[in-house]
Amino acid sequence: MALQMKNTINDLKSRYALSNESEKKIIDLEMEKLALKDPIAFSESLLLLANETQNQAEELLLKQKLEDVLPIISVSYLSKIYFKKTPQWFYQRLNGNKINGKIAEFTAKEKMTLSKALEEISIKLSDSARVIAS
Repeated sequence: MALQMKNTINDLKSRYALSNESEKKIIDLEMEKLALKDPIAFSESLLLLANETQNQAEELLLKQKLEDVLPIISVSYLSKIYFKKTPQWFYQRLNGNKINGKIAEFTAKEKMTLSKALEEISIKLSDSARVIAS
């Protein structure tokens, strides 16, 4: 029931974004009716949607944080050496592409691997810079 409610709320949210003031009032009333009809499913649905929004925001932040770095390093190398995957796999997660109906994203473990990989690469770059400067 919560999944169906979540989809209904999501549809209302999409309509709300594209509507004028009078339509927004109608949508607000529909939301109130949903909340009254089944408060528990409504609350669970809102939590699911909030978690999805948080995950999307985190993925967007990750993408923004890597925006300056990725043109400098080889995604091919990063994907192959640290993840044993293809660059396409990496970009699918970075861009949040839909794969088999599900949005691809980095797991917490993969984010840690990426963090450690960038740290290792930064050390290699620093060491190379020192060798060249000496």
